[in-house]
Amino acid sequence: MKLVYSGHSTPNMFTTYSDADLSRNPDNSRSTGGFTVCFGGGAVQWGSCLQPHVSLSSTESEYMMASKVGCEIMWMRYLLEELGYDVSCASQLLIDNKSAIQVAKHPEHQSMMKHVHRAYHWIRDHVEQNLISVSHVPGNDNPADIFTKPLGRVKFTKFREMLGLHV
Repeated sequence: MKLVYSGHSTPNMFTTYSDADLSRNPDNSRSTGGFTVCFGGGAVQWGSCLQPHVSLSSTESEYMMASKVGCEIMWMRYLLEELGYDVSCASQLLIDNKSAIQVAKHPEHQSMMKHVHRAYHWIRDHVEQNLISVSHVPGNDNPADIFTKPLGRVKFTKFREMLGLHV
């Protein structure tokens, strides 16, 4: 396998995908989150982590992961800006959970998320400042899914290719 960058231009300089499963860990019921940052048709950053506590809903799990991934987006923006690129447009974060997107975009949903630690609401400020744009991606088109759970061969192969990994 090799990591291939196509160099095809896209409207966004880079695209970030985020995903989280819900309480899949059999030992402690914690969720696993995963993300990837794609630039030029290939992954330049990726990761997977066990979340620090048990989530009460898939919305909470996805929202917590989106906030953590937002930090990676900001790091990438700072790096590209330092290299002389224009990063004035919002950076795209794609999530497959519509409820988590609504919570990130609309502070009035706060009442439903009172149990979520304040630190995870960091993403709201960056969405409001138009630094990060949160959008929906169907689960079948979210390559970050590869970092959260075992997948069947067809889905695994599709996501692996979306990450820029080719034979």
